[in-house]
Parts: sequence; C-alpha cells; structure tokens
Amino acid sequence: MSERTMEVRQRLGGLSSGARRLVEYVAALEGGARYELLRHLVRLTEADMIADLRETVDAGLLRVLPGQPDTYDVADEEVRALVLAEAGTERLARL
Repeated sequence: MSERTMEVRQRLGGLSSGARRLVEYVAALEGGARYELLRHLVRLTEADMIADLRETVDAGLLRVLPGQPDTYDVADEEVRALVLAEAGTERLARL
C-alpha cells in the first residue's frame, strides 16, 4: 500500500459520517456534482450540508471545480478509486 493511499484512508477515516457520504456520492458521479444534486441526495439542512462540504474540502478529499463554484469533484483519481473500492459493489449500486 502506497504512502498516498494510507494518507487518503486516514483522511477518510477522520470524516464525520455525513461528510463521508458526500465523498462517496461525488466519487460515484464522475465529472463532479452540483450542490443542489448533492443536497437532494443526502437530504441535509443547508447548514449541515455546508459544514460537511467544508469538512471534505478542508480534508483535501473534494474540491470545487474551477469556474464552477457550486460543483464539487474528488480531489484526484486516487481518491475516487479508493472510495469506490472501499464502498464495494453492493453499496456502489445503491449510490
């Protein structure tokens, strides 16, 4: 296991459950996900949604897409691959 993979796993493990769910949804939606779609999927209050998004961005797991301030994507493809692998096929199908 690479040092980067261990670092990403550690960051994922430190997330709240709501923030972790956001990372899973975004990882499953290649090309990014708009704020409105994410809020609909996770069904959080706006304050909780903003807090969870801030947590994921601060952890370096999600990023705001350049020129699209309301669209989020995984920070890099290694994050996506690890999140999808950990989610497993059964969970991935539900996402």
